[in-house]
Amino acid sequence: MTFTSYQFFLFLPTALLIYFLIPGKLRTLWLVMTSFAFIWYFNPKYLLVLLVSAGISYGTALILDQINGKPDREEDGKTAGGENKVQIYKKKKTVAAAGILSVIGILILFKYMDFLLENINQIFHLSGEQVIANPFSLIAPVGIAYYTLQVIGYIVDVYRGKIRAERNILCYLLYVAYFPKIISGPIERADAFLEQTHDCKNWKLWNWERISAGLTLMVWGYFQKLVIADRLAIFVEEIFKNYMQYGTIELVAGITLFFIQLYADFLGYMNIAQGVSNIMGFTLQENFNAPYFAKSVREYWSRWHISLSTWLKDYVYIPLGGNRKGLLRKNSNLVLTFLVSGLWHGASWSFLFWGGIHGIYQIGEHWLEPVADRVNEKLHTRTESFGYKLMQVTKMWVLNILAMIFFKCATARDAIAYIGRIFSKWDPWVIFDGSLYTFGVDEKYFKVVVLSVILFFIVDWMKYKRGERIDSWLSRQCIWFRWGFLMMLILACVVFGAYGPAYDAGNFIYFQFN
Repeated sequence: MTFTSYQFFLFLPTALLIYFLIPGKLRTLWLVMTSFAFIWYFNPKYLLVLLVSAGISYGTALILDQINGKPDREEDGKTAGGENKVQIYKKKKTVAAAGILSVIGILILFKYMDFLLENINQIFHLSGEQVIANPFSLIAPVGIAYYTLQVIGYIVDVYRGKIRAERNILCYLLYVAYFPKIISGPIERADAFLEQTHDCKNWKLWNWERISAGLTLMVWGYFQKLVIADRLAIFVEEIFKNYMQYGTIELVAGITLFFIQLYADFLGYMNIAQGVSNIMGFTLQENFNAPYFAKSVREYWSRWHISLSTWLKDYVYIPLGGNRKGLLRKNSNLVLTFLVSGLWHGASWSFLFWGGIHGIYQIGEHWLEPVADRVNEKLHTRTESFGYKLMQVTKMWVLNILAMIFFKCATARDAIAYIGRIFSKWDPWVIFDGSLYTFGVDEKYFKVVVLSVILFFIVDWMKYKRGERIDSWLSRQCIWFRWGFLMMLILACVVFGAYGPAYDAGNFIYFQFN
């Protein structure tokens, strides 16, 4: 039941209507039930896996909270239970490690076992040993990659004493299973979201400004998904499916449009999830902040998939030592963190290459930044000029697009072959002979997509410059403009999304990273 399915358009109004009508004390229970039903629709077994991970993390946190609550010192440096601080620390560490390794083990079993056995088999094959058969062939449950990171973060936060363990099992289950974010995030932090689960019983739900803001975000999200991302997907999939038949221009167009498609698709999902949550009174964290206007690698990762980037920083990079143990260790930690990011996205070497490339980008930028500053100083470069900033943004697009080839291709070998054809099969004539309109999107619809992409980036530019989302901006406009703009988006979704050529409301791209 994806956000673009007909089933969801029946499920959501029903869930919202009952949520608005029931007493406040029943809201958490109702949202847990609707979230379970949402997951159950995909596969009842997926719900069972989620409950196991939630149960392990819930119990682990309660034990950690009990250990944290023991007195720090008594006579002879011992607690009331006769344990000293070292013993308590070891016990905490053991309990936290057991809980974290258990939920990671579940994730590995469902998402990475095939990948691990495949590579072990290759090693055995080279050494002439018998190949291990794969007895699992399991499909990753919906949302497992997202809620696993959430429960790990929760365990660590309780271990560190940052938060207390959640006693209310319904509130905790809602934190793990909340249906707007279960498919593709954002990866919420426990302290912020759990507070909302406790407060929701007291909210005044019938607030038109909040509801209209949520509906606006949903409409904008569907426009990004159906009119931009799904239209571009037709072109992109044709290019990547038969990339060995095409030359430089088609291949560059394919990966550039995928770069735009990925952002429109993921941001579209986030806007729909945030919109649904706004209607119900919940606030999900911002996951994107105009990343395609970033002028450096560091800035890009502070704006792209923010919930994942900050999670990796807090729970991988810093525990590894961060930048506290010398330059070599810092660089190693950076690369390792981005390798984890790549592996989180998918169980394949191409994702590992993508993550590693971004880690190298970070290191290279750190080394080259002082050199660029000295060159600009000697040449008296106007670094505040529009031209210089445009050059920096263009540089980031080129770097990201090159890395994105590994992200999109099924294997690292395909990615290398794709890059090789870009530099060896020059065919500029296809720009003028109409060949670009033969990939499933004809000239008329291609122009519609181009205009939609321009609108998309105008709205993103507004957020980059003013820090203002489209719902906030529209709320300040006159009623005629506001409703006219929304009606235009809805009409575009219906005409160009639902009834355009080769229509297929595909799953959101980041859904596949479960």
